[in-house]
Amino acid sequence: MGMDKVTILALLGFIIATGVTMALYQINFQGFTHLTNYSKKPAYSLAGTQLFSNGTLRLQIDRVAGPDTYGGFIVLVQILYPNGTVLYQWNAAQLGHIPSSDIINEYPLPGHMAYSDGFALVVPLGQNATVILHAPITIQPGTYIVRVYDVDGSYEAYGIKFQVYVTVNQ
Repeated sequence: MGMDKVTILALLGFIIATGVTMALYQINFQGFTHLTNYSKKPAYSLAGTQLFSNGTLRLQIDRVAGPDTYGGFIVLVQILYPNGTVLYQWNAAQLGHIPSSDIINEYPLPGHMAYSDGFALVVPLGQNATVILHAPITIQPGTYIVRVYDVDGSYEAYGIKFQVYVTVNQ
């Protein structure tokens, strides 16, 4: 029993197309030494974050990479002086209880909203949200660092950090 020419050509074409696709993918993303998968590690953009002298932080957070099966978990937000000294911070317990009125989702898709779950601030992949946080302090004019930590057991105590420099005006 032999296979006809069409079946053999179809199988050969499938094998070649699969091989070329995988080879080009690996060549494009650092060669054949390891399988590259950028969707494993979460990443955030904090562009647009604003800090005001009355202690209000408008945290503009956009989750741009990471697994899409669950949200990213923000467990620590800090305001730091340029030398790295912490001026004020919100921990997981505080971030887990942000009123929904202080979380403004740019894309109001059901089941795909940023929210507080009692343990952290949850940000799904692709969501862009503005989170309003209030520090009970007055902040002097100058440049500060806003740093956000996503929980991840393989890194530092709080996880992977993302930061942006912000300026407080008079």
